[in-house]
Amino acid sequence: MVLAAVWPAMTWAQTEPTYATTFKYDKRVHDFGTILEKNGKVSHVFTFTNEGALPVVISEVNSWCGCTTAEFTKTPILPGKKGEVKVTYNPFSRPGKFSKEIVLNLNGGRGYTRVWVKGNVVPYRHPVTEDYPYAFGSGLYMGYKVYAFPALHAGESYEIEQRLSNETDKPMVITFERVPNNTVLKMPASIKLKPRERTTFKVSYRAPRTYTRARTITIKVKVNGKEVMPLRVDWYAPSR
Repeated sequence: MVLAAVWPAMTWAQTEPTYATTFKYDKRVHDFGTILEKNGKVSHVFTFTNEGALPVVISEVNSWCGCTTAEFTKTPILPGKKGEVKVTYNPFSRPGKFSKEIVLNLNGGRGYTRVWVKGNVVPYRHPVTEDYPYAFGSGLYMGYKVYAFPALHAGESYEIEQRLSNETDKPMVITFERVPNNTVLKMPASIKLKPRERTTFKVSYRAPRTYTRARTITIKVKVNGKEVMPLRVDWYAPSR
């Protein structure tokens, strides 16, 4: 291709990419302003002109974040011609202000240029079952109904993060009772939640010895003194 013949003549360094000054943008920073998470993805198209004397190819575009993606002109951009980069930002579960840099690698990494998108995401209250799929009763929802600990050898430990939500308009006191009482399982004995509050807590276990058989215990759960659906804890034994 013609590009292979012209690349050696370019002034970009061969060992380290050089910032390309020949791209003339309509603008290099786009502010989405305030966006609503519930409305989903937002996009902006950056337009630029190649003001250099040689064709340029956008080799790849990097944002280093799964929340930001880009589509770009794949054909060589000839001198005096325009190209585009469409940047899309996904605000899902990303509340607050953001600023994302997007780097365009040019001509096989010989050069680069950059654009930015920024804005502020207004979150919304997600349906409880998205992150708290198990209804225990009395308005309590949690992320797990079974704590499944892998096979551990003596001294090894494992931690689980439990999510829980009070979907009522009243305060909630949640108590946990282990049956039988397992003292090496570390978790809160009780948790207080405000109306509509969502939070997390840690459940951890450090194996005092290597067990040869799987084990199970039950954790009784009470909401404001009323017993609801229990939790279960499973320990798996190492394979022989």
